[in-house]
Amino acid sequence: MALSDELNKYIPKGFGKKKNKKGLTTSNADSKVDADRHSVSAAKKDTEGKRDYSVAEASTSVDTIASNNANDDNSGGKQSITKSTSEEDTTSDTAAVGAPVSYHIAMTGHKKAVSTLAWDPSGDNLSSGEHGANMMLWSFPTMDRSFQSYRTVVPFEGQQIHALKYNSTGDLLLCATGDPRPKLFMPDGRAVCEFKRGDMYVMDMRRTTGHVAALTSVDWCPGEEKFVTAGADSTLRIWDCERPQAQLQVIVAKTQARGRRVAVTACTYSADGRTIASTQDDGGLSLWPSAGPFIRPTQHAANAHLPGTETSAVQFVPGNANHLVTRGGDDTVKLWDIRKLTAPLATKGSLPSAGPEANMAFDPEGRRLLVGAASAGSTPSCNASIAVLDPANLTEQHQISIPLPGDVLSITWHPRLNQIATGLTTGAIAVMYDDSSTRGVKLCIGKRLQPRQASESSSVGQIITPHALPLFREEKPMMAKRRRDKAREDPMISQKPKVPTYGHGKGGVIGVNETQHIMKSIMKDTVRDDDPREALLRYAAVAESDPVFISPSYKDTQDKPLFDDTGMADEPEMKRRK
Repeated sequence: MALSDELNKYIPKGFGKKKNKKGLTTSNADSKVDADRHSVSAAKKDTEGKRDYSVAEASTSVDTIASNNANDDNSGGKQSITKSTSEEDTTSDTAAVGAPVSYHIAMTGHKKAVSTLAWDPSGDNLSSGEHGANMMLWSFPTMDRSFQSYRTVVPFEGQQIHALKYNSTGDLLLCATGDPRPKLFMPDGRAVCEFKRGDMYVMDMRRTTGHVAALTSVDWCPGEEKFVTAGADSTLRIWDCERPQAQLQVIVAKTQARGRRVAVTACTYSADGRTIASTQDDGGLSLWPSAGPFIRPTQHAANAHLPGTETSAVQFVPGNANHLVTRGGDDTVKLWDIRKLTAPLATKGSLPSAGPEANMAFDPEGRRLLVGAASAGSTPSCNASIAVLDPANLTEQHQISIPLPGDVLSITWHPRLNQIATGLTTGAIAVMYDDSSTRGVKLCIGKRLQPRQASESSSVGQIITPHALPLFREEKPMMAKRRRDKAREDPMISQKPKVPTYGHGKGGVIGVNETQHIMKSIMKDTVRDDDPREALLRYAAVAESDPVFISPSYKDTQDKPLFDDTGMADEPEMKRRK
């Protein structure tokens, strides 16, 4: 019995965490709660008045996973992922701005300014174009936290990329560059077709089968496999994907200035696909019926923006088919009613654009308009900034600051992912998101870096043989100047041309004086003035008396030729000779 009592001391009587006894624990817990409350209130006082709408470099619930992966694998891509100050501040900032700007990641790879961005409808693929002629493709489901593109395509060598657009299904990517030919790609970067170029020597632009100058903008017709292109040859052209040989329709833009062509700088379809809006470099804004006729626009504003500047973007307001917004090179954004283009409904100034491709982005509901604000000076700002405007009256609601150098040139807001991608003039792409965002860049943050396969690396390095025979010895790489100097010393590779001999001859070369040079230029070759028939008849007697080739072979067997001379006496002598 005594043994059982001793064993019972070591046998547990319950499971889980035991409750603390009353007395000592209550006072300790109360003091701990008071300390926590005091620290939280102090932290809120410190952050009071310092809250702005700058984007934090952070991720959501996967930050711990990303940090663990970074500790497990020290080798990998460069990334900066940190947590924001507090979840309460992040939630309130996102609600105040009305845009997913709580966190951001930076994707690098471009060397020049990112002029255009295109997101497919599913949100899995992002395409970006730059001023350096490179088009990069990014796939978020397969990309790890190094944020590297999986393919780089050059549509046209040496041509800047001005616009990229996915169709409504996301299976075709349309590209517009400085070349007059639009080009279609598959989502993985494979070229589908290249549309025809027009004849640059034809003055009537309606009679050419394509553009004759650089493209500036493109847009797909909603729900159809047709698209419109704008070019610097003063035309808008409607194309069919199945007919790359020639366009379907041609729209020629008019200008009040005489003696010059006007460049069409931007174009877009309305949501129902019945109207095409276009802007011109003379400040004009035009509305065209997509089904024709195209003789003159249905509505036209001659001085919508300052003449001589490039109106870089025109967009219809989502949810309001009668309103559209334009962004001009005169640092203004204007709101228009398509029923009456005599004057803008609202104007917002002091918004300089970072380039001729600077665009705008609406939120999915059409309640907010994002416009990239460039720095006023020639040097880019330390932090890229975005102005959030109200589409109803273009009043500025908020200013978003991205902690990345450069200016915002291109911007897009994906409605399904609730994420914003911006292209900067430094070549970086910033993707912003918050806790309500889904998929997209959030798929890449917690992924480990993909290990490099052994088959991708060469196991044999450089073989150095310092004692190899001169015949098998490889030449070391040399600078261009040293190669030229070495070739100059080799008499077999380079030889000095002979200097003309003047005066008395020497070295076996007869000298040429000035008189001989003048006589040589005066004496002409008169062979072309000789009669070829007379020249051949000079050898007729010799060929008949001493045949060499054909005649001796048939000398004994050849019959005497008999000719019919009937009627020859009545014909002239020259005709008989022929």
